[in-house]
Amino acid sequence: MVWRARIFFVLLGLGVLIFVINLVRTKRLKEEYALLWLLMAGALVVAPLLIDVIDAVSFAIGIDYPPALIIVIALICFALLFFQMSVTISRFSNQIKILAQDLALTRKRLADLERELVERSVDGE
Repeated sequence: MVWRARIFFVLLGLGVLIFVINLVRTKRLKEEYALLWLLMAGALVVAPLLIDVIDAVSFAIGIDYPPALIIVIALICFALLFFQMSVTISRFSNQIKILAQDLALTRKRLADLERELVERSVDGE
């Protein structure tokens, strides 16, 4: 890879890194979700600088086409992101169910108290 392309991809990675950091700083992305995005942005910055190392590792483990190793690593990272999101969705789903049940119980108690209050006011007159 020519140096111009490497510099372009490093700058692109730095842009993604700054974007993610800004989202965390402005509280639009929670820290628990930002960790994997920051790691991926860091990889985007470092990978173009280590192309020769990636090529050597690819050939050493038997991959004839070095970009395939990068694609596999990217797919693993995205799978980890999807797994993290699935865990979060499951947790939020359980929390929503519990909150809905609590709300239903609270509404029932409120309705019972209102009915009791109306009955007392009717009996007291």
